[in-house]
Amino acid sequence: MPPLPFKVNSLFVKSMISFVAIIVLLASFNFLSFAFFKTTIEREIIQNNRVSLEHAADRYEKHLAIIKNLLFKLYQNESVVSFGRQLTAKDPAQVNYLKPADMIEQLRRDVGNPFLYLDNILVYFNAAAYAVDKNGTGDADRLFSQFYVSEPYDLPYWKGQLTLPYTSELHPSRLFSIVAPDKTSKRLLPMSVKLPGYNYLVVGLLDADRLFETFYGKEGPGFAIVHAGGGVLFDSAHAESPAIPALPGDTQGYVVNDNIYTFYLKSPESGLTYTTSVPYASIAAQIHKLRLTLIALSVLAVAIAAAASVVFSRKIGRPVKQIIDSLKQRSPEAVRSSIYEFTLINEISRELIQERNDIHDDLLNKTSLLTDFGYMSKLKKIATASGEWKEPLERLLPFRIVLFQFHFRNAPLETAHVSADALTYAARECVDLMLSGPFEFSRTIQTESNQLVSIVYGEALERGLEHALGLLKTIFDHDTGHYLVTASVSSAFPAGADFNQAYMQTLDRVKQARLLGEMQLLWEDAPPSGHFVFTAEQEQEFYVNMQEGNGAAGGQLIGRMLEFMHKKEAFRAQFRVFALSVTAKIVKIAEKAKVEPGKIEQLSAMLGELEECLSYDDYTRFFDRFVPLAADAVKRKREEKDPVVEFFVGYLESHYNEDLSLDSVADRMNMSSNYLSAYIKEKTGTNFSDHLNSVRIREAKFMLVRTPLSVQDIGEKIGYRNVTSFIRMFKKITGLTPGDYRKRSALES
Repeated sequence: MPPLPFKVNSLFVKSMISFVAIIVLLASFNFLSFAFFKTTIEREIIQNNRVSLEHAADRYEKHLAIIKNLLFKLYQNESVVSFGRQLTAKDPAQVNYLKPADMIEQLRRDVGNPFLYLDNILVYFNAAAYAVDKNGTGDADRLFSQFYVSEPYDLPYWKGQLTLPYTSELHPSRLFSIVAPDKTSKRLLPMSVKLPGYNYLVVGLLDADRLFETFYGKEGPGFAIVHAGGGVLFDSAHAESPAIPALPGDTQGYVVNDNIYTFYLKSPESGLTYTTSVPYASIAAQIHKLRLTLIALSVLAVAIAAAASVVFSRKIGRPVKQIIDSLKQRSPEAVRSSIYEFTLINEISRELIQERNDIHDDLLNKTSLLTDFGYMSKLKKIATASGEWKEPLERLLPFRIVLFQFHFRNAPLETAHVSADALTYAARECVDLMLSGPFEFSRTIQTESNQLVSIVYGEALERGLEHALGLLKTIFDHDTGHYLVTASVSSAFPAGADFNQAYMQTLDRVKQARLLGEMQLLWEDAPPSGHFVFTAEQEQEFYVNMQEGNGAAGGQLIGRMLEFMHKKEAFRAQFRVFALSVTAKIVKIAEKAKVEPGKIEQLSAMLGELEECLSYDDYTRFFDRFVPLAADAVKRKREEKDPVVEFFVGYLESHYNEDLSLDSVADRMNMSSNYLSAYIKEKTGTNFSDHLNSVRIREAKFMLVRTPLSVQDIGEKIGYRNVTSFIRMFKKITGLTPGDYRKRSALES
């Protein structure tokens, strides 16, 4: 027998035999495992679908509970309740239409939270068919028929919901046509809440497709949500009439119908049923595909393992042989070669250590971000699904919260080629640097695009904090041409107190900033400065002047109010509320006068400038441009000659003291009363009775001041046959009774 080319007891042979044994053992284990588990693969696939459905249902249940609690909280909000009562009273004089401003701000905050997946929140007041949403207020019928349009969700549908005996209800998802700047269509899932004894409804519109993609995923099998009454609330296939088979009475399981596995899970809390539909052919294909994949992988693994065994055995044997040869030859080069291998290992180790340090630094950065997120969650009371935040050690100390609110001037920033985001980031670094020195555990985070919040820990904070904020004031006041800063400081809170309470206190205080051209530090709540609105008489005078295109008189009224507010040190927020209210009225008057659409667009575009009105002079300059522009447009529209309107107005001026009616004037003008009424309304924006009453009350005001006639005599002279009707109409237009108006005019003169 010829000798073998290698020794049987060599390292190569022993290594090769060991590798082959391991390959045979692993291959045998793989085939036995596959044979054993093949019968359970179908059950595992079914179980996997059930688990996926459970996870999706759990996420939906938790999220719907959050939305439900949010809507009930909004439903019982003081602003919503009080405004609903005013509307129910059906007395327009008692309705404060500025009330929804706080409501709209809250809606925008809730809708703007990306974790809630809300497209909008609607508050529908049935008493006046009035609606409030994130975009503002208006007629409910117009909202549901023009801006959020979907069958069957029109005004009668929501009106009917108030008569049904539920407190919260999830409605079927539908495709809504939404009138917005991008004019999109979305599939929304409405949820409505109401309480007995109240005549309004809160509706949250959830983005159904985003919820499905987040909680279940696009690539999964067909998914549906079924109401307790049997109706389908959502179907991922968006079918018009989705086919859901009859389900057993138990809470969880699956049924097979027409070779389709339908998995279902019924929630005992909400009564909703969640289903997924998987064709049996899909499960069989998965089993067959898995079988082929396992066989191919096993064959490939054996082949690769056999080849790798040969290669690895040779690679292990050759270096050992070289080391042995070098030892036998006592060659220094061979020794150095072996030492070089250790050097190479050392270099690799250094690379691994560097990689480990990089990973460690990355984890530290992520820890900082998670800490910021934890603080923000506590400040704003944001519920998270990651469990309770572990409080840092410094939370065991007393603390104060400082809120920095930035008001940017966009025009100077654009000229300087600087973005507001860059300034906010630089301000955060500056604040963090100034506070981290004297206060060891301070932390500054950015909560909004123009808002920073600093949490400062420690005992006896006030003196050190005053010094640090004074230094920041010196720094920020150098750039008042580009932005203004308001800093509100919370009271000192003991260790373990609620962050949200301190944060809400600073939010309330920052709204008390005055119109100053420097950084303001607000340590305490300012005394209330009252409400700044036109009186009923001023309101009527302003309306009449602007209707007539008298911009000078209208501007004087606004100027006097701004000056009064400035003397009374009104808050910056009060100036903004007043300005928004007045500009909205002016735009409405211009629209009612049917001025050119281009002028309406120009006026609407100017409203954005209110964002940059940060001083008394800013507001004065704004209204000096805005009021004349609107008044001139109205005046030009009124000066357009129309013989019918001129005759109509002249006839009322000459015969207002007679017993006039629409029919009598129409007969005098050889027109039908309906045609005359519609024509005058279209051309002037005011109906017949308002025109007549305006002329009569104007003459009555003149007589009350210039003549000694009694109220009854004046009423008869201007055409009122009943003194009660005269007094009621006079008070409706001027806000005062005739007697009070005469007394007030006498005192003023």
